[in-house]
Amino acid sequence: MICAISPASSNYEETLSTLRYADRAKRIKNSAAINENPQDKLIRQLREENNKLREMLGSSGGGAAGGENEEEMKEKQQEIAALEQALQEMQRSFAERLSEAQANANSAAQQKKEKADVTLPHIANLNEDDLLTNKLRFGFKDGRTRIGRPADGEGGPEVALSGPGIQAEHAVVVNTSGKCVISASGEAAATTFVNGSTLEDKASGVELSHGDRVVFGQCFFMFVDPSIGKAAELLESGKVSYAMARKEQGTGDGPTEEELKASREMAEELERKVKEAEDAKAKAKAEAEELLKQREDEFREQMERRQEEWERERQEREQAVASDERAAAEQAEKHAQELERLQHEFEEKQRKAEEMAQKRIQDLEAVAKKAAREEEEHRQHELAMQRLEEELMSVMPLVKEANLIAAELKRPQRLETKMHCEINGSKRGTVRVMAAVTRDGARLYEWSPETLENRVFLLRELLQRCEEEGFEVADQLPDEEDPLWDPIQVERMIGISQVLLEGVLVQVENCFDARILSTEGFQAGMLRVEISPLASDGTPGVPDSEVVDDPEDFLGHRLGVQVHVIHATDLPEALANDVRIEYNYWIDDKPHEVLAEPGYNQNPVFNYKKSFVQDPVTSRFLEYLKTKLVFRVYGKDSAASQQLKAVEEAAEAARAAAAASSLSPGGAAEAGLPLPGAVGSEPCSPNNNAAGAGADEAALLSERRLSPT
Repeated sequence: MICAISPASSNYEETLSTLRYADRAKRIKNSAAINENPQDKLIRQLREENNKLREMLGSSGGGAAGGENEEEMKEKQQEIAALEQALQEMQRSFAERLSEAQANANSAAQQKKEKADVTLPHIANLNEDDLLTNKLRFGFKDGRTRIGRPADGEGGPEVALSGPGIQAEHAVVVNTSGKCVISASGEAAATTFVNGSTLEDKASGVELSHGDRVVFGQCFFMFVDPSIGKAAELLESGKVSYAMARKEQGTGDGPTEEELKASREMAEELERKVKEAEDAKAKAKAEAEELLKQREDEFREQMERRQEEWERERQEREQAVASDERAAAEQAEKHAQELERLQHEFEEKQRKAEEMAQKRIQDLEAVAKKAAREEEEHRQHELAMQRLEEELMSVMPLVKEANLIAAELKRPQRLETKMHCEINGSKRGTVRVMAAVTRDGARLYEWSPETLENRVFLLRELLQRCEEEGFEVADQLPDEEDPLWDPIQVERMIGISQVLLEGVLVQVENCFDARILSTEGFQAGMLRVEISPLASDGTPGVPDSEVVDDPEDFLGHRLGVQVHVIHATDLPEALANDVRIEYNYWIDDKPHEVLAEPGYNQNPVFNYKKSFVQDPVTSRFLEYLKTKLVFRVYGKDSAASQQLKAVEEAAEAARAAAAASSLSPGGAAEAGLPLPGAVGSEPCSPNNNAAGAGADEAALLSERRLSPT
């Protein structure tokens, strides 16, 4: 070993450590051992011993001839024969085991080759992770190929899949000379999709084509016809992808190619307008500078020309020896006045040219800002649409999976995807994706995408637990542990109505019949509202003496506004119960509430009046008056109220039945209650007792059916 050390005292510790390591390494001793199979080793030792005996037999057979030598030779020959026979037995058993292992390996390889034979028509898996896509392949041999859940013993399906919605005998693929037809029946047909379409009402099946997306429950595959192409070619060309299959499962909502193309053309048009505005601005600025320079050159030439004329006249006067000094002074004064007039004209023209150039630049800047603002709004709209599409692609598969699990658990709740339009006074509102939970057609409550994702995770755990412990576990869950339970939301928003406040700036009373737009974007009725400015004495209406021409004159003064909510008409029949309205004015922390008469009414009358006084008026308040006042209309859902009432009645009946059953004859006597057959009480027959017990059982069964669990 060669060690690198240093004679410096600063490296003493490193040198000492290196020498210690070298000393330990020097003491290491290597012993070579042959990696040999114990059976091969035994065979080798037997052969060596056999050869040694043969050598001994050959060396001893050349000399002695006594009886003792013959016996010894006979024993050695017998020993050699025994060793050879044992060696042959061991070699034969090893060869048999080797041939059996090779036969098993060939059989397994043949089965694996048949299952993943890419020369046959087959399906390849699709996964959101590209590294896991096209890793599972299932070939379809000639004849029938069954698809379903794996069986415990033999006789299971050729293609074994697992997950929510997969049945034991899920689907069948029939391969006839390379032509594959897939079919499914019963519940499996509703969870089997080909290019986003289910196999319901398709008893004869669907013929598969190269590149088709096939979905079994929550398992995504693509069909590959090797006579046309390979799976890798489909993935590289972008004709098939996991996102495409997911989008087909989400009913295809979202912008089409034509809409995307129109959106891109609009963005390019806006960019072109911005560029033209900037070019026009630069051109106008260059023209203004050129005009200013031209005016300066003209003035300079005119001044030089005037100066030359004056010099020439002066020289002529000097040469002429003018005798009259007064005339010379008048001429000089006239010349100075002429110069002053020219200077004034030049300054005036220069000022006008600068004003025109500045105005032109301001106009071009306004156009450029408008184009930039429109481009930014368009970009924000595209981002909002992209976020909406992403939320839809995330929420809709979760809703479908939750419905599949609820169906397997035999629960009455069903989920639907809803899009809510939120109007906040801006030019464009926002759209939110929600999941509505319904029961018997009545909407109970709504979940946000985050809540939906959490509840689907809990449903998966519950389904796995039911498969392991039995489906009775789901019926015994309390409400707080049930993933599908939430308090029923009786009150819902009917819609939103907007009213302009700009009439206050021009001091005009405005009466609006504003439409009430529901969260789905449809008209849900009309709302009649009156917005009136207040005079200085607080009465509605402004006299002519208090009218101002410019809204800026309100700054620093007092301004009053009256909001009068008159009535609403044509409200939805299902939500026209205990109608109320909320709205936020200016910078108030709490919303203002408008109440109507309680009860059912599709045309409720409010006659609500509220006066607001702003003292002093600020620029921010003037900006607020250029926006809209948003009214939120609420009502109670009659179907949800009936569901809640039924649940409460069932719970009350169950509690009464439990209390009645707990009163035994001994307990009734202790409580001082009359016993059956006692004096002062009516006789109680066995039939009456049986009828009471039957009523208690009916109440308990009714509660179990109506409760969310």
